[in-house]
Amino acid sequence: MEPVLSKLAGFAVSASVAAMAALTVGHIAHYDLGISRHEIRIQAIIGAGIIALLVATEFFGKKLRKPK
Repeated sequence: MEPVLSKLAGFAVSASVAAMAALTVGHIAHYDLGISRHEIRIQAIIGAGIIALLVATEFFGKKLRKPK
């Protein structure tokens, strides 16, 4: 079992990398491709929802697969 601090550090690094990637993609889409901020916002919300569903499925799937 990993220490709590190690898990917290891993989460912080993952969240930081995800935020930087999202900002970079948004900047490129708006300034280089000419997509409006409203269109980017809608697509970002849809993408975040899909990712949240996948993470929830993985989390709860592990708990359901454990032998009793």
